[in-house]
Amino acid sequence: MTEFEKILNDLKNESSKCISCGFCDSVCPTYKSSGYDMAKTARGRAQTGLNVFREITLNDLSLNVSDTFYSCLDCHVCLQVCPTGVDAGKISDIVKAIIYEKYKKLQKPEVNLIIENIKKYKSPVPLKKVSYEWLGHIKYGRSDTLLYTGLMYQLMPYTENMERMRKKLGNKLFHIMISMASVIPVFSRFGRPDKRMLDRTNNTLIHIVELLNKSGISFDVLGYNEPYPGTLLYDYGYINDFKDYITGVYNILKNYKKVITVDPHTYNILRYEYKKYIPDFNIDVYYYTDFLNKSMFTNSGKTVAFHDPCHFQGNTEYNGAINIISSVAKAVKPERNSNLTYCCGGPDELLYPDLSMNISKNRYNQLIEKSQNIITACPICSYSLSRNGNVNDLADFLVKCIK
Repeated sequence: MTEFEKILNDLKNESSKCISCGFCDSVCPTYKSSGYDMAKTARGRAQTGLNVFREITLNDLSLNVSDTFYSCLDCHVCLQVCPTGVDAGKISDIVKAIIYEKYKKLQKPEVNLIIENIKKYKSPVPLKKVSYEWLGHIKYGRSDTLLYTGLMYQLMPYTENMERMRKKLGNKLFHIMISMASVIPVFSRFGRPDKRMLDRTNNTLIHIVELLNKSGISFDVLGYNEPYPGTLLYDYGYINDFKDYITGVYNILKNYKKVITVDPHTYNILRYEYKKYIPDFNIDVYYYTDFLNKSMFTNSGKTVAFHDPCHFQGNTEYNGAINIISSVAKAVKPERNSNLTYCCGGPDELLYPDLSMNISKNRYNQLIEKSQNIITACPICSYSLSRNGNVNDLADFLVKCIK
């Protein structure tokens, strides 16, 4: 059996489990936010996945299924309610891999641009020197422990600026510009970070370091040499490229015994996905809240609404963030929480900005019902939700509570 035949077999096995009960429709963030488009719900993805298998097996893929699968947020909440254990996120990942292997005409130009940038610049967007200014305000040194940002906070100001450009140019012209850049990736070097968002993310990284320093944790940083972990290579189905890319990243990280991450996406992919492709992976991976000493904080006396990032509660479970915020405030969760959390919409921002905005509005409204003080522990969530109103990053809130 060839590698492609194995992928097709995986698609059949996962999609054919769907009994079309519709339980997943009630929890899928993209369903309601797309105007109840069946092609953009977990059930629709399972059924379309089976159709993709049948078409390829009987003849060839003639369906344009890009929007169905690239719009999936990979929150994996559908899996929590499915009586037969169907994971529409897994189906979406498989079909994206199929598109990459055999049907490149169905790929999104935005995806092509991101992938080429990762290969060329070790980042989805070539970062400017201003994205590293926070390094001049922190204490670090030689250590067998590495503080690894994964560049996630640094990338958000570029996302903000691209969104502003899209609104200014309009969807059609912006799409043409992205299509041109996907053919000539060097054009993306002209991208600039949003100054307001840059100041915000730089401050958050400084605050994370301050919290670790206050807890007595020593660590090293990679500075200008820090590579992106390759998350989007994995998410967009470029599995073979992902395997090659993370080998290079691992060769850097393996010089350390411990790696401290600062965002859920990097934590998740290092802790769970790298091990699937690197047999000798033996680094202990942590999230920064694992090292914070609760005794160094004073209680704020505030009630806060906490947003569970999908990569902490979707297909894995990490409670370190909610535990630490609960030690300094009365943390309440919206109706959709824990393993049924509602995505912020951030992963769809570049490909489906209108859909992403609808999802973030829905989530923001769920949170604001509980408290005016909204806290999250993810840079993507913080950016996406803050488009609707004030949202605080966990580190920014905690640093104000230090005794």
